[in-house]
Amino acid sequence: MSRTLQEMPCFAQWSPLALNQLMASSRLCWHERGSTLSADAEVDKPEIFVIVSGHVLHVEAPRDNARMNWALRGPRHILGFSYMLDLGSRRLEYVANDEVVAIHISGHLLFAFLDEDPVRWKDMSRMLLQQERMQIDLVAGQTAGSFAQRLATTVEQLAALYGIQVKDSSAVHLRLTQQTLADILQVSRQSVNAQMSTWVALGVVEAQYNGILILDPPALRKISGPTALLKDGICV
Repeated sequence: MSRTLQEMPCFAQWSPLALNQLMASSRLCWHERGSTLSADAEVDKPEIFVIVSGHVLHVEAPRDNARMNWALRGPRHILGFSYMLDLGSRRLEYVANDEVVAIHISGHLLFAFLDEDPVRWKDMSRMLLQQERMQIDLVAGQTAGSFAQRLATTVEQLAALYGIQVKDSSAVHLRLTQQTLADILQVSRQSVNAQMSTWVALGVVEAQYNGILILDPPALRKISGPTALLKDGICV
C-alpha cells in the first residue's frame, strides 16, 4: 500500500504520519475476475478504491436504463469519489476485469484528511481531472469513425495505457477479452471477433486466451485513422 500511494501524485506531498494513519484504517483486498469491488462494503460506509494491480471495469447504468456505459481503469486509478459527492441515483459498479488487488479506503476518512489541507485537495483534484481527461480521449476514440476505426483506436489506446511490451520486439500484449471490448464499444462479441479475424489474417494482431497480442502497432495505428485521435482536446 505504501509504495502504491507514495508513487501517486495526489499523495506525494502527504506527511509520513498522515499517510500511515490513512493506511492503518485501510485494507488491501484481492478480487477475482468478475467480482464487484464494493460487494462487501456497507451502504452507510462508502469506500474509495485505489487499484494496485489488474484492471477494473467501471460500469454505469443511466437513470433511463437505455444503455450501459463502460470504462476500463488500471493501476493507480482512484475510484469511488462519485459516491462521496452525492450524485443522486447514478448506479456505479466496479467489476474486476482480471485478478485485481485494490486498496479499500474509508471515503469519510479520506475526505477528512483532504479537508485538513487545501493543498491535498488541489493535488487530488488535479489527478482526478487527469484521469477523466484520459477517459474522455478514450470515449472520443470509441465514437468517431467506422467500427474498424473505433475498435482499432480503442485497442491502441488501451495498449498504450495498460499494455506490456514484449521483450526484444515491437509487439505489445494487452490483457483484454473480446467480450470486454464488445461491452466497451456497445456491440456484439461476434462483431469484434469478425474484425479481429480480419486483422489476424493480415498479421496485425494475434488472438490469445483472455488477451490480444498486437504484432504490428504501426499497422493498427493506420487502421484507426486520424479522425479517431485527439490532440490537445481537438479531433485532428
